[in-house]
Amino acid sequence: MLHTCPVDSLLLNWLRDETRDWRPSIVGVFREHAAHSDWPLTANSPGDLREQLTTRGHLLPLPSEPAALANVMEIELRRHLTRRAAELDGGQIEEGTERSYPDLEFHGEMFGGGPQAIDIKCARRKLSASGTPTGGLNNRIALYTGNTYFLWPQLKFSGILRPFDEYADHVSVVVLYTYDASLPERIKDVSVVVHETWRIASRSRASATREYIGSVSRIGAIEAGDGEFATAEEFYAYWRAPSIGWKRSPEAERLLRQALEAQDT
Repeated sequence: MLHTCPVDSLLLNWLRDETRDWRPSIVGVFREHAAHSDWPLTANSPGDLREQLTTRGHLLPLPSEPAALANVMEIELRRHLTRRAAELDGGQIEEGTERSYPDLEFHGEMFGGGPQAIDIKCARRKLSASGTPTGGLNNRIALYTGNTYFLWPQLKFSGILRPFDEYADHVSVVVLYTYDASLPERIKDVSVVVHETWRIASRSRASATREYIGSVSRIGAIEAGDGEFATAEEFYAYWRAPSIGWKRSPEAERLLRQALEAQDT
């Protein structure tokens, strides 16, 4: 499906500018105690420092588990965007927690108003048996939790900074990377894509066992913002339809009951 060109916005353009050349700089885990005695350590460049820390046993590889790697990259990119936004006049930014939605909230006229929800996602390229990229993702990106704040956008759930419908827009910042076990940082060929979230959505769940809305799986479609819906309205109508059959959420039932009780008082 080919969409019309994505709607430009001040925030989308700013995010694309700030992430175009961004690459993670965390290359390992620092180990304080190592078996050497040749102090002091003097380095002439970041590369020289990295080599010395590695050879002296102070720098250990990053974990290979995908969620752990994603967490490292998300934290660094969040700090980068927060720092850059703080340098601007008229822009406000609020951070969520590592487990909340969204990762960042943007406000202010320079970003086109607000609040606007920014969620950072990391996606690993799928490799063939020979180690070459296939053009697809290793796993679909989980865009939203379908049976809680997304399904009931007027309710304030735990783990979300405000009700879903209070956001003027929802944007995904997707970090694409190739996994390489031979590197201490485990990642290479990093690129960043920024789109309104609905533009990269599919009609498939991200997981067969959990209540997540999934992205399209072809990297070219993610880069182009060419998901499986022609409009945002079509996306929301599809995923909020009763036929989707989301599992019941105990928290949603509790919040709905509280809302009904408040109307009766």
